[in-house]
Amino acid sequence: MERGRGRDLGRKKARDKQNALVTREQTKKLLDVLDPLIPQGERSLGELRGSLPSRRTLLHLLEDLVTHLRAMPASSRASRRERKPGVSLEEATARVMSSRRERIVSVELPSWRIKCGSVGLEGYYVRSPLRKLEGQCFLHLVENESLDVLRATGRAVMRGKAVGPFFVDLRTFSREGMVCLNVIRCRVIPAHVSCKGEGVFVLEAQEEAEVRHAWPGDLVGKFCMVVRRDPGTSNACAYDIDQALRGLVSESRGLMSRGLVALSTDHASRNVMERVRGSLQSLGSAVMVYLSKLTESHAALEMDQQGNLMVFHHMRMRLPQLAGGFRSRWKRVAKVRLDGWETELGDGNSKVYAFLNGQVKSSSIEINLFYHYAGSGVCYFTRRYTISPTGVRQDMRVLKDGSDTESPRHFYINMPRQGEADRALLASIEESEELHLPHCCGGSHEGRSLPGGGEKALRKDVYLAGAGVYQWEEAVEGLEIY
Repeated sequence: MERGRGRDLGRKKARDKQNALVTREQTKKLLDVLDPLIPQGERSLGELRGSLPSRRTLLHLLEDLVTHLRAMPASSRASRRERKPGVSLEEATARVMSSRRERIVSVELPSWRIKCGSVGLEGYYVRSPLRKLEGQCFLHLVENESLDVLRATGRAVMRGKAVGPFFVDLRTFSREGMVCLNVIRCRVIPAHVSCKGEGVFVLEAQEEAEVRHAWPGDLVGKFCMVVRRDPGTSNACAYDIDQALRGLVSESRGLMSRGLVALSTDHASRNVMERVRGSLQSLGSAVMVYLSKLTESHAALEMDQQGNLMVFHHMRMRLPQLAGGFRSRWKRVAKVRLDGWETELGDGNSKVYAFLNGQVKSSSIEINLFYHYAGSGVCYFTRRYTISPTGVRQDMRVLKDGSDTESPRHFYINMPRQGEADRALLASIEESEELHLPHCCGGSHEGRSLPGGGEKALRKDVYLAGAGVYQWEEAVEGLEIY
């Protein structure tokens, strides 16, 4: 089977190489036709170092094409009857965007909504969940660290200021091998910008992503652990993010909400939740935040027999020693596939897709979630998880598009490792999912539902009338919000 797979891969590489040669030859012929048709703009001799007959570069050609199109009055355009044989400027524009070699994007500014992308750029997203580039916000196709430079460029253009080249970290998707996210450094060159809200940019990749045909075998055992939010190194809780997303989608149920729903199916956990609700005067966010103080999560990166990766997220109630040290049973919150298929995190309004960053490091991995409107397929939110042996960190920025007047708030949640993976839980996952799990995850079975006498102990420590509301609040005072 492996030998046959190798032959198929070899034939595919040969076809791709032949297609690339044909594409380069066609692109060269196209540029040779376009070059004499488009009048040259004024440039110094030092700038004319391109490979075209006019000594222009492709960027110069695009700039001159846009300038000539804008300067040409409608009355001077020949009718279909009068048109002479040759290539029209409109056709020339379409052909430039048909280039498989160049990555070009046309956007509306300052929103950065994509109007169209070249065939070469679209190739980065063939295996992505994006139905099409048109209508997507380009800001969701870059890393969070690149958002500010794009927003600043859009605002500068709208004020009539000149803008020069800049760099972004572009999110692309593998075109062969394992399905994964690839982040590449790109130089972004403004080919044409206008304060009327127009922008055409050429993206020059500074590197190409390595094709990955298998995941390292040691990934699975390294990233299984119990984690809990640290309020000192976090600026938000899960409920804050859910609330921020309400401005983008009418209903948004995040992992915390899903976790509490799962915990409510456990009798002992439900008793704790009802006690919390009864001890609080207010409802809504106060209850959600208060309940989240009493939870911890179990994260496990696993691999099925076909080599596909997935993450299992479980949650349980955990009370402080003052309240009896109760730990509930683990309840599954989500199973998230990392192969680009739709995950179970979606709902009627949204579809959610998850990808592992192909640049796997020995000390950490990155998982990105992409949230799309179920109807249009437009991406409206991304969430990044960085998982290391010391814990899990989430970071995200919530924005509509580049036209937002305020800078998108940066949310980050740090969840340090609290303990080793639960062996019994891993064994149950392996049995139910038929996974390939290593037996190297340390730790003891911490999944006992009720220590020291079961549910009677919980009632004794928490529900006795002598404990009262004030003693309950003292028990959870200072606990981390998830």
